[in-house]
Amino acid sequence: MDQPEWWRLERRAARAWPAVHVEERDGWLLRHTPSVPRRRTNSALPLPGADPSIEAVERYYRDRGRAVCVQVSPADVHTGLDRALAARGYRRDAPTLILTAPASAVAGEAASVARVRDRGRWPEVFAALDDRVSTAEVILRIPEPVAFFAATVGGEVAGMGVVAVDDGYAGVFCMATRPDHRRRGIASRILAAGAAWAEGEGARCLYLQVEEDNPGARALYERHGFTRSHAYHYRISD
Repeated sequence: MDQPEWWRLERRAARAWPAVHVEERDGWLLRHTPSVPRRRTNSALPLPGADPSIEAVERYYRDRGRAVCVQVSPADVHTGLDRALAARGYRRDAPTLILTAPASAVAGEAASVARVRDRGRWPEVFAALDDRVSTAEVILRIPEPVAFFAATVGGEVAGMGVVAVDDGYAGVFCMATRPDHRRRGIASRILAAGAAWAEGEGARCLYLQVEEDNPGARALYERHGFTRSHAYHYRISD
C-alpha cells in the first residue's frame, strides 16, 4: 500500500532524529527518550489511516513519568484528533512547517564550510553555538550516512548544520548561526554544502522543520527553493 508523502517524510525524520525507545501501538508511533527532555524524541505521532487511542497514549507516557505530548501531524489531516485533545485540556505548542526542496536546486560551492569528520568532536562544535546538551547527545545517535558541517570565521565556529540521508531523502537539522555573524550568507553556504554532499549520497529531496514564528529562517529557506509540504504542532498535557 502506498503511503502518503507526509508520512514518508515523518518516518524519515523520526529515524534521523532517533528516540531511544520507539514502537507502534494503538494507532501511534510512540517515542520515548529518558535522558532527553525535548518534544521530538518524547512524543506520539498518529499513524496514517489509524484511529489513535488517546487513553492508550496517556497511559504510555504517564507510566513512564512523562507529560503526554502528541505531534499532531499533519495538522490539516488530524483535525478531529486535535479537537479531542484540546477538549481534554491539552495546550497547543510549537506550530511548525515541513519544507522540501530538490537537492540539485540547493547544492553548490561553499567557501569556509567544512565537514567535521570526527564524530567525537560534534558535541564540542555544537556547544559553540547551542548549549542544549541533550541535543548534542541525540546527534551522536543519528544513523549513517550523516554529515556535520561547520562554517568558521576568524578561527571560530560561526555556523553549523547536520544533514542525514535516508533512501533518497536528506533531512536538514541543527541549522544555527552565531548572532554576530548573521546575514552574511553563512547559513546559505552550509545549506549548499549539505545539499551537495547529500546529492552525492543519492538524495534527491531535502526536507527540514522550521517553526512558524521564525520568519528569518523561513525567508532563508524560501530563497533556496523550499516549499511547504505540511504543518504540525504539538498538543501537551501538563
